[in-house]
Amino acid sequence: MNRLVPVVFVLLSVIAGCASADRHSVADLSDGSSVHTLHCRDGWTRCYRSAQDICGSRGFEEVERVVDGKVTSAGHLARLHSIDGSTEDFAYSEDPRNEVFERTVTIRCNQD
Repeated sequence: MNRLVPVVFVLLSVIAGCASADRHSVADLSDGSSVHTLHCRDGWTRCYRSAQDICGSRGFEEVERVVDGKVTSAGHLARLHSIDGSTEDFAYSEDPRNEVFERTVTIRCNQD
């Protein structure tokens, strides 16, 4: 029976993590407790829903929260045409910017 409990806990953690968070990892601390790190691109709600699924009715404590914003843009050379119909040599043109956010929350389940 004692060997079955950790297997069930890990299986439930993986299932809960896959259902909501984009990525989920577990780390064991020296005091015997575990922390769960959840990575969510679509907003905090997804991370906190995963945390509730993992910890259940015990609830959880937020250990750390990180937002990593990345702005990307790509330029290219484009041939431009002037009003009089002539063609200018290539000029640099900027593409629209893309913003990507990675949200990471690390939680510890409350003890019973």
